Amino acid sequence: MGSRIPRSDMSSLGRAWAVGMDLVIYVIAGGLLGFGLDLLFKTRPWLMIVVALLGLASGMLRFIREAMVLNREVTRKAERERDAR
Repeated sequence: MGSRIPRSDMSSLGRAWAVGMDLVIYVIAGGLLGFGLDLLFKTRPWLMIVVALLGLASGMLRFIREAMVLNREVTRKAERERDAR
């Protein structure tokens, strides 16, 4: 049958997907929040744009931090496997 993917790799893959989805959710949530604030303060479309950009920035920051953590984990795992040989 097909080859099986190790559980640790699946965990990393799941975390990567979650962070990617967080980025999308941050932008959408920021846009919706900004849209609501625009309706409240009648500043259409400025608050939607500003808050969506803040959502994008915070999502990117989270994405980059999590990518760095995943990269460190993969590097350490590769070093341990190399040292075990």
